[in-house]
Amino acid sequence: MISSWIRDAAICALLGGIIAAAQNETPAPQKTCAPPQTASDSTYAPGQVWSYRARDGESESTITILRVESLPKIGINVHVRIDGIRLWNCSGGGSPTTIQHAPFTKESINKSVLRLESKKVELPDFEEGYSNWKANCGGVYTITEMLQAGELTLNGGKSCSQSQQPDPNGLGSEN
Repeated sequence: MISSWIRDAAICALLGGIIAAAQNETPAPQKTCAPPQTASDSTYAPGQVWSYRARDGESESTITILRVESLPKIGINVHVRIDGIRLWNCSGGGSPTTIQHAPFTKESINKSVLRLESKKVELPDFEEGYSNWKANCGGVYTITEMLQAGELTLNGGKSCSQSQQPDPNGLGSEN
């Protein structure tokens, strides 16, 4: 199991790259790490769309498999796009509904997915996020960790108070 400080460092590195790219800033210098190797998997393949155990108010959220790889010390990792989420923005600004690129262990995806919704869709562009992940020697985590880290990053490291969080029923999905 990856220790929490390594996982947190990886999340910060990944999200830092995402935010830098969004703000057209130059990301940190490239690090040296073991390159991921393309892997085939009997369950997951690029282009598949899966429903998963989503947060309250995001029941229509799905993940799209972008890439399946192997990393030393981690094993199989699955790169996905997450659609139909809403990262809560405490400041009242825009709330992202998509995460373009997010890497997870196969075990994490196995625990999260519910059913295969589509076997093959056209892959969205994810190369910028993937390249940032590789350049920062990014790690892998759970979907919940990714969404929580995204919200913390969006809100400058502060969690929204209960009164600042939007009503999940206003997200446009049915519970």
